[in-house]
Parts: sequence; C-alpha cells; structure tokens
Amino acid sequence: MRRSTMIRTVTRVSIAFLCTSALPLVASADDKGQVAFNTHCRNCHSIEKGENRLGPSLFGIVDAEAGAVAGYANYSGALQGFRWDAATLDKFIADPKSVSLNTTMVFPPVADAEQRAAIVGYLKASSGQ
Repeated sequence: MRRSTMIRTVTRVSIAFLCTSALPLVASADDKGQVAFNTHCRNCHSIEKGENRLGPSLFGIVDAEAGAVAGYANYSGALQGFRWDAATLDKFIADPKSVSLNTTMVFPPVADAEQRAAIVGYLKASSGQ
C-alpha cells in the first residue's frame, strides 16, 4: 500500500471513530443545568435529599417554603416566610441581597439569565418536579 493511501485510510478511520464515539458537542438542557449548578452552587449545596452542606440541600426547593429544609438550622437573614418559586430563585441567584439583606450567601451572583434559568430547571428536574 502506498504511503499516501495508507495515510488517507488511517485518517478516514480515525475521523469515523471520533464522529461515532465522541460525546455530543452540544449539551442538552439537562446537561447545561447540571454544569451551571456544578459551577455556581455545588460547593455549598447538594441536590440529594437530606444532604446538607455549608448550605441546605436544594432537593425539592422549587416551590418549597423558604427556611424549612429538614436538618438544616443555619439559615441567615430573613430566609423564611416565603416560597422559593422559580422567579424568587432566579432573583436570589442573580442577587441574594435582593431577597434577603442579611443573607450570608457569599458566592458570586450569576449575572447570565440563561445560566440562572438552567439552574432553576435543573433543580426542578433533579427533584422530580
């Protein structure tokens, strides 16, 4: 086999392999939500029921009463007396102090509305909502 033919064959086989075995280049909505959550929230929060960390578990948080996660007693500010609907979560993720002036949330706010929507969607989906 001539060298140029062999190189073309190896190249074609390599490209075919990469095209059929590589991960999708475009992330699904669920993937985007998980990536956004992992980037912005996971260090302090879990999505596992009952797994509180520095912050409370966010399992089932969408439409839940604020300040009511079982087993978590370290709430700050006025994080009680309202429900975590999608709009309130979005507002809190964008600017925690806009929801509770005394919050101890110290993460960098998420300015990108698409990222925030992905996080809220992921929280809903991961809780089976």
